[in-house]
Parts: sequence; structure tokens; C-alpha cells
Amino acid sequence: MPHKRMVETDMKMLDEIIKRVRNLTHDQQKEMLEILKGLQAGKQRDYPRLEAKTDIDVVVGDRVIQTDARDISASGIYINTSGKFEINKSVRVVFSVPGIDKPFKLQGMIVRVEQDGLAIKFKNITPYFKKILDDIIWESNNPDDNFS
Repeated sequence: MPHKRMVETDMKMLDEIIKRVRNLTHDQQKEMLEILKGLQAGKQRDYPRLEAKTDIDVVVGDRVIQTDARDISASGIYINTSGKFEINKSVRVVFSVPGIDKPFKLQGMIVRVEQDGLAIKFKNITPYFKKILDDIIWESNNPDDNFS
């Protein structure tokens, strides 16, 4: 699976970066942090979001909602739906993304309820799956790619 190899290569690169940063002096680490912050200036979120119209199943209590996502990131998803929902309610989500054979089956929590949808933050997502989602979203934000 080509995507798995890319993730493994990226993980090796991140390991190398971390190893090199650990070998810097405290002052050099502070300087490196400022450089990284500058590279990410204007980004308020830990992970980029991607507008997406992917189908999703959400299990809330004994209800199953079949809908689509408005946007997705490696930390959560915003779905289009209406109805009454409770903030901090646990949910299960199932959705697919291009290039990945198996659907994502994740636990989440409702963190925001709006008139036309709700925001779900993923819980207990492994770093491996978070990296896969983040990579797909970064690749899809490339103008040559299309997620929807």
C-alpha cells in the first residue's frame, strides 16, 4: 500500500527532526520553536481543515445518523444535521477517505451544536491514524487534488 510507505517515511523524518532538536541547546530549541511558529503564523488550529462532502454515519446513543461532513481535520469533523443534541455526548463515527481501503471507525464527542450541524472532536485516536488523516488533508488541500 503506497500510502502506508509514505506514512512510514514521514514518521522516520519526524523521528529524525525530533532527535536533532533534542540535541540542540535550550536557547537553540527556543529559537527553533520561534521559527516553527513563524512558519505556521495565522493558523489557529493544530490541524488544517478540509472542506469535504464525504458520507458519514454517526451513532449517538441509539440513533444512527447518515449524513455528510462539511469539513474534517485530524482532530475532528463537522457534520450537516439538525435535531437536538447534547454537548459532551459520546458518539461513534464511520467514514471513508480517498486512498484508504478501510473506513475510519472512531470515537468522538460532540463539542458544538449549531442549527445546521454539529462539531465532533475525535477521542482516543492513535497517532498513526491522526497522521494518516492529517496527510490526506494536507494532500487534498493541494489544488491538484480533490477530496469531495
